[in-house]
Amino acid sequence: MKLELLAKSASKLFTLPEICIKIQDVIHDPSSNARDIAKLIAIDPSLSARLLKIANSSFYNFSSQIDDLGRAVNVIGTEDLYSLALATTAPSTFSSLDDNQNIDMAQYWRHSVMSGLIGRALAQQSSIRNSERLFLAGLFHNLGQLVVLEQLPEDFKKIEALKESDRAPWEIEKEILGFSYADVSTELLKFWKMPDNILELVKTQHDPSQSSDPRTASMIHIASRMASQLSLADKTEFNFKDSILDVAWSSSAVDQESVHTAISLAEINCQTMLSAMTGNQLQTA
Repeated sequence: MKLELLAKSASKLFTLPEICIKIQDVIHDPSSNARDIAKLIAIDPSLSARLLKIANSSFYNFSSQIDDLGRAVNVIGTEDLYSLALATTAPSTFSSLDDNQNIDMAQYWRHSVMSGLIGRALAQQSSIRNSERLFLAGLFHNLGQLVVLEQLPEDFKKIEALKESDRAPWEIEKEILGFSYADVSTELLKFWKMPDNILELVKTQHDPSQSSDPRTASMIHIASRMASQLSLADKTEFNFKDSILDVAWSSSAVDQESVHTAISLAEINCQTMLSAMTGNQLQTA
């Protein structure tokens, strides 16, 4: 199946929650303001509670309690709040796969969250603005795996079986499919109308030198590889940490100590984010 056709088919099955689409519309409406966004989010009590939980966690570490959505919008910002809304509703978009025997969805979301949190922490350490886009890019970097699982289950099984070897997973994906999970992720996110800066981070995750912003792309590259090393080391002979490209280290200007600090911060926030996203069922994954 061609890449574009695969993503188009998946986009009809895996659609963004209506509340996220409405928030996106309001944010891009020049006549709207923070109060309008807060009112819209308040319509969904579950989303409101999840967002306030994150706002009052170590994820932001604000000095005072944020107890209403209006203040949350003003303090966090509309774009970042939209990113959090996307993140906390993402698992419901793919809930049809929760009982699929060919994947551990708890592990999948933990790996994705860790990728996003490590990327965000690296960006914050380097004083890169709009670090939430790295969180979102990391969170969504491997959605293509879920698309292939649902749309091409036999190919998915072949790929996963071969990943126990010492070969690079993305090379195996290209061999079986003709493209990587990263390519599928990028195409699906296009249908979701994600911003170009997030699309590019996902698209260039395996080769950040191809990005127009290689420094930031390198952080996603490092973050996803380190998250994979943490969660998949016992399931494959491939060493993800050693596969981090030299150009990523030089372009990002981060060192091993920075990465270890980012991982520590990510582990602190991971449980809070997973809880806000999916509830208790993934907290112990």
